[in-house]
Amino acid sequence: MQISHQVRRPTKHYDNKILSLDEQLCALIAQRKSVSNNNPGFPPIEQLSVWAQKYGLFESYLHSVFNTLYNEHLHRPKVEPTKFRGLIPVMKFVEADSQAFSITHLRQYENATVLYLQADGTVENETTTRRRPHLNWDLYISPEYECYSSRGSGNNEQWTQQFVISPRLPDDVKGITFKFWWRLMPPSEDSEDLGGEVIVK
Repeated sequence: MQISHQVRRPTKHYDNKILSLDEQLCALIAQRKSVSNNNPGFPPIEQLSVWAQKYGLFESYLHSVFNTLYNEHLHRPKVEPTKFRGLIPVMKFVEADSQAFSITHLRQYENATVLYLQADGTVENETTTRRRPHLNWDLYISPEYECYSSRGSGNNEQWTQQFVISPRLPDDVKGITFKFWWRLMPPSEDSEDLGGEVIVK
């Protein structure tokens, strides 16, 4: 698997007396993901303040820790498509939120598929006037596929979002269901309910 980034230690120093504690931290993170069904959200700021005072930590430090946990998707290894194989037309279509969503085509590579989702229709939302808001998109197909949003472009009336999927999808995707999630970016407590789901079968 090709990974688009390298991980480097910020220092060579490590106190081995905390090795078992660090392993417990990893176990707690995994347990946190499991208990929350991999959707933990973000603790209330007031609670961070309480924990900071209780454990003698900086509140901004705790905010940074939980922000990293919240944005786990940014740290997933990303496969870079290599060895182009061909273009596959799809044209799956669904209407949602007064917009038409269609999977127009796939670009097939040796190790991955690039999928193109197109949204047609003017965004009518009290948070927007002339411009389509910046959205963070996620795609789920099934446990054996890793998906990430790579780029998007367009205007208030038409938008195309690209997703990289690995391993490569079959050329015939008639029986595959694509579940897309979106949320308004940047997120905030006031905008956390501004999101949605689009399912294309």
